[in-house]
Amino acid sequence: MQWWSWIVIWLVLALALVGTIGYFGWRLFRKGIAVVEELERLTDKIDLLQRNVDELTADAPPNAILDGYSTVANRRDRERDRRATMRQLRRDTRLARGRLITAPHAWEGRTDAR
Repeated sequence: MQWWSWIVIWLVLALALVGTIGYFGWRLFRKGIAVVEELERLTDKIDLLQRNVDELTADAPPNAILDGYSTVANRRDRERDRRATMRQLRRDTRLARGRLITAPHAWEGRTDAR
């Protein structure tokens, strides 16, 4: 083998190495840019969510010790009445639905396909 062939081989290998490093470096750079853009979008979404959280933060529950017994008892009675009303509304809805299902006139005109 000629002495200059070794120089050509090493030159091609060095160029291939430089090309490979350049290619992977460019890909890494593009991926880094994409990550930065996604982080910016994520930051915008986090800011929006943080504003929503700030708006939706619940007030501190009332302090029963400072409010006194009568206030707490009235609040408890109102809540108990509200829950009883909701239970009655649900019961009435279930009864109405049951009456509709079991009413003979509701099934008129329907045939059994079996």
